[in-house]
Amino acid sequence: MRRHAAFLAAIAVLLAPVALAAAPAAAAGPEQGTWVKVELELQTNNGLDAHLESSEDGTVTLDLSRKGEIASYVAPGKATEAGLKVRFGRLGLIDVGFTPTRTLSSTAPGDGCTGKPRTLREGVFGGTIEFTGEHDFVRIAGTRARGSMGVISRWRCPDLEAEAKETLARRKPRERESATLSVFSRACSCYLVAGVHHRRSGGKSIFIGSQSEVRENMRIFRSIVVHGPASAFDFDHSEGAATLRPPRPLSGSASFQSRPRQRGIWRSTIKVPLLGADPIDTGAPGFVAILDSEYQFG
Repeated sequence: MRRHAAFLAAIAVLLAPVALAAAPAAAAGPEQGTWVKVELELQTNNGLDAHLESSEDGTVTLDLSRKGEIASYVAPGKATEAGLKVRFGRLGLIDVGFTPTRTLSSTAPGDGCTGKPRTLREGVFGGTIEFTGEHDFVRIAGTRARGSMGVISRWRCPDLEAEAKETLARRKPRERESATLSVFSRACSCYLVAGVHHRRSGGKSIFIGSQSEVRENMRIFRSIVVHGPASAFDFDHSEGAATLRPPRPLSGSASFQSRPRQRGIWRSTIKVPLLGADPIDTGAPGFVAILDSEYQFG
C-alpha cells in the first residue's frame, strides 16, 4: 500500500504543487550529512491503521488506511534524535520525545560506498498525540506510542550508481500485453490510474484513485487501491483504445479513444470513494486521459 501511495503522491505533486515551509531547526538536530527517520504506529478510535513517518525532505506523513483506502496528511515537521514535532493544521498536533529501548541495527557502508554507519533503534515516544479527521471519520489521542528511529547517513556509492545506469540501459522492450491508463483533472487535483500486466497469461489489473488538496500549510492526499481481473481493463494499442470496468467499491465504467494531434475522447461513469471526502466523479468536465503501453506499477 505505501509503495502505491508513494507512486501516486509523485503525480499529486505535479497536479497541485505546493512548497511546504520547513520547520525551524532544533538544537538537537541531526549531524550534517545525516537525516532522522521516525516511524510510529498509532491507535485510532475505529480500527483504522495509522502510520506516522518522517521524510528526508523535512515533511511528516500520517497515513490512515483500511482495505485499500488511504488518507495521507503531509505537513512540515522536525525529526531529531530527541524526538519529533509536527502540526497538521487544526486537525492535530504530534509533539513527542524519544526514549530508546534497544538498538536494532548499526550498518556500515558496503563495498564501493563511503559514509558513517546507519543506526536503527526502537523505543517509546511520549508527549502530545492528537488528531481528528474531517467529519470526525477518525480520532487519535494519547500520550505514548511505540516506534523506531533511524539515523541515516547519506552514503556515496559511485560504483552502484554506474551499475544502475547500465541496468536501465538494458531494459527489455515494452510489453505489448501491458498497459497503464492515467486520467487526471487539475481542477480537482484528482486522478484515476489503472494498469494491467500479462493480460492473456494470468495477469491482474489494478485501479488507484486519488485526490490531493492544500490546507493550512499541509497537503492532504487520499487514495484507494483496488485489484481486479485482467478483464476489468481491456485495451488495443494499435487503435489507441481502452475500456475500464473496475471492481467494487469503485462503480461505473469508462472508455478511452486516442486521436491524432487532438485530445483523446474520455467517457466515464466511474465514481471513486475516498476516506473523509466526497467521491471523485471521473466523468466530470476537465479530465484528460493518457494510454501508455507499459505497466507502471513495478
